[in-house]
Amino acid sequence: MALRPSIAVVLVGAMASLGASYRTPNFIVEAPDSAFAEQIGKYAEYYRKQKAVEWLGQEMPTWGRPCPLRVSVTGGGSGGATEFQFDNGRILTISMHIEGTPDRLLASVLPHEITHTVLAYHFRTPIPRWADEGSSVLSEDDRERALHDRTVKQILGTPGRSIALRRLFALMQYPNDVMVLYAEGYSVTNFLVSQSSRQVFLAFVAQGMQGDWDAAVRKHYRSYRNVDELEGAWVKALRYNLQPTAQLASTGSSREGSTRVVVRQTAPPSQPILEAPQPVYRGQMPDDTEPRPTARPVSAPRPDYYRVPPPPPPRVERDEFPRIPPAMPQLGAPQYAPRSPVGYSP
Repeated sequence: MALRPSIAVVLVGAMASLGASYRTPNFIVEAPDSAFAEQIGKYAEYYRKQKAVEWLGQEMPTWGRPCPLRVSVTGGGSGGATEFQFDNGRILTISMHIEGTPDRLLASVLPHEITHTVLAYHFRTPIPRWADEGSSVLSEDDRERALHDRTVKQILGTPGRSIALRRLFALMQYPNDVMVLYAEGYSVTNFLVSQSSRQVFLAFVAQGMQGDWDAAVRKHYRSYRNVDELEGAWVKALRYNLQPTAQLASTGSSREGSTRVVVRQTAPPSQPILEAPQPVYRGQMPDDTEPRPTARPVSAPRPDYYRVPPPPPPRVERDEFPRIPPAMPQLGAPQYAPRSPVGYSP
């Protein structure tokens, strides 16, 4: 018995929406077609290795369970969300959803979301949002980082809009003005990494999470005595290092459960569209929220639609901020003390 035309159309549409799957050692990719699914899978493994070496100094072991990676191709804004479940120092599950144009997915969205997984593997617990998003934006391409540079200068030039670092460092959730967290988080992360290294930065965050950011500053960034001095140097460096910039990033929000299993997602609350062009955010997804397409999906891409450059070589690091030498100590007149009767005396 022949299918009615309307039913046949529905079935064809449903089959087309299923897309294609490609599996790698650490990812199960679902994408619109098999060629792009394979390309995303290979890039995901490439970035997983590259970002782990950059941030941790070594590769991560193969995950015990592959991460589902769902890909939505759209013709507009790009973004992503990664969800983790933490349980007493263990990562129970990871899942990822990215969407956007093929070139931005491969050059920017994917390395951003992969960096979230590297940080989750390293810390095994949610970390302050500024550090999580700042590090992930730092892993993106020049175009995205340059737009964040421009945005943070605009924010600092707007009275009452910026967030003081002492408050920013303590934030575990997104503020109402998500743009401020992304831009400042990236800029401060970039500044601190430029003053030291990625590994020192992660050690700084780990100590600061214990509750004393001033002590963390003194230990890992000895040019400064506390967060306030660090903030002054960062703002001064931004003003000193004024340079033209390009365009920005996109991400997510979170839920820390009251039980011992903590769920964290990467995608912030949506921001109102005020003027064009506005930054798009990438990161950690809010509870029970699907990334919303920002444009109509491309249903029939041309055969050459997914032709993009191969994964780039590791970026050569350069100091984007001037290294600030520690101030010389101020010494008074020599003081002479009696020799100790026991122990060591000079």
